[in-house]
Amino acid sequence: MLTAALVVASTILVLILQAHSPTVPSSSTPPNDSTTTLPRPDDAAARARLAVDALLAAQSSTLPEASARYTLRNQRATPPQYDRWFKFAQEKKCLVDNYDQIRRDFEPFYQLAERNPEYFRAMIERASKHVRTGDTAYGSNWLGTLGRFSQSLPNMTFLLNGRDEPRVAFNYRAPDASTTALSPNDSTPFVFQPLDVSRLKLPRFYTNSYEPSVLLATAKPGFTTDFYPMLSMSKISPCFSDILFPIEVSPHTFTGRYAYPDNIEWEDKISKVYWRGMSNGGMIIGQNYHQFARFKLVDIGREHPDLMDVAITRFAETLCEEGCNRDAVRTEYNITDSSQPREDLYKYKYAMDVDGTTFSGRFLGLLRSGSLVFKSTLFEEYFIDWLRPFEHYIPVKADLSDLVQQIRWANDNPAEARLIQQRGMEMAKRVVTDDQNDCYFFAALLEWARLQEMGGEGGRYLARIRNEM
Repeated sequence: MLTAALVVASTILVLILQAHSPTVPSSSTPPNDSTTTLPRPDDAAARARLAVDALLAAQSSTLPEASARYTLRNQRATPPQYDRWFKFAQEKKCLVDNYDQIRRDFEPFYQLAERNPEYFRAMIERASKHVRTGDTAYGSNWLGTLGRFSQSLPNMTFLLNGRDEPRVAFNYRAPDASTTALSPNDSTPFVFQPLDVSRLKLPRFYTNSYEPSVLLATAKPGFTTDFYPMLSMSKISPCFSDILFPIEVSPHTFTGRYAYPDNIEWEDKISKVYWRGMSNGGMIIGQNYHQFARFKLVDIGREHPDLMDVAITRFAETLCEEGCNRDAVRTEYNITDSSQPREDLYKYKYAMDVDGTTFSGRFLGLLRSGSLVFKSTLFEEYFIDWLRPFEHYIPVKADLSDLVQQIRWANDNPAEARLIQQRGMEMAKRVVTDDQNDCYFFAALLEWARLQEMGGEGGRYLARIRNEM
């Protein structure tokens, strides 16, 4: 059973885990490479299965092998309790070697530890002094997730972001970022404050004509401009430096569940993009909502009804306050607060995944639905290395300017479109599973625990992990 002191503060969870006597799961055989028979070029399903079989077969099957690969990728020894994580990963049939996103998220903190081993621990303690008691929709679910592997974790304290948006507005790639990080000066972190967008280095796909709603009129301000360790469900790199972990609603229902499986043959589906959703984006002030991705999606759909069936079906009242004319917005976009069964998607070959206030949370469910997913997002999620554009889904620019072009490509290249759809579905069903999410979270927390422990031992810890390599 999990023992935790829980402080829910300004929708940031400060979790203090006390380790129990470990219960080590029994080992199991590695994933089975079921076939080496080459599929026919026109058999998209078989080709997709073979690709996943190859990925699983390539994973380390022994602890020495996994440790060697970890050291090669990370240039440091494995963290304490890694052997327990390895057994957990094997039992759950998770990936063992492919965690480069964790490496990228924690690397800046390891670099800072070379200069100040106490930095990570000190920032955790600093954050605990600034948060306020509150509540979050996901708190009990996180405790349930942690309970599945907490017996294998050391004593530790970590910070969970209870909001969908990233919180650490610090560009670790900026010149002198490490020097800046070591001199924190944000006196009111994680509280309501406007974000000076000019201080951030925006990704290349931003244009003068398109400003993302998360920065244009954020619905949930509460950023910090200091370099805090913070576990979050999404971020925009390099503008934000949050540490990614899997999206969470028990049991991962955020990703979308369907009442029954897809029951329509691919050839019988309508060759259009389908989307229904809320008017999420940012705070509506005047006419700014025309810049929000979901409103732009509907505008494009009205111009191309032969390619798209998209509609905003519900109005987000919490995003309409002073300066918002809700009746005018509802009328302009025919928002009636009606709903359609999620399974209506099965009628269509193509599904749209588009940001709301932040990431949509639908992506994995859409991949599993049987439709080819067109994804437009500004946000990175933990699976960014596993689910790749052009291989598992069709990417669409953040301003949707190439959406029509991408749909037409799919209609003109049905075999290639079908292969991408099958690859995405196979990966989502067999690799990016609920168990895999637990393995990812577990692995991230081992890195967190090691960095926190460095603050307790100072330079002695750094010397020891170098000697262990």
